Amino acid sequence: MTRNDENRAPLNPGYAIPPPLFPPPPRPLPPEAPAPAPAGVRRRRHRARRVDGAFVSGALTVLSLAGLLVALAVVAV
Repeated sequence: MTRNDENRAPLNPGYAIPPPLFPPPPRPLPPEAPAPAPAGVRRRRHRARRVDGAFVSGALTVLSLAGLLVALAVVAV
């Protein structure tokens, strides 16, 4: 026991977490690996390009600033 444990009051057993009423469901088995391709067939390794989140954020910021400037110009006229 550490010094802090000695100063603590013992926990009330009424606050203990009761065991579950039902056992947990069985976990699903992982999917089996696909069969390897025949030796004569070349595998495709093409990955689709995704748009960078920083680019989208910057583009939206520029568009919102441009819209704000247009709104201010309309109000000023």
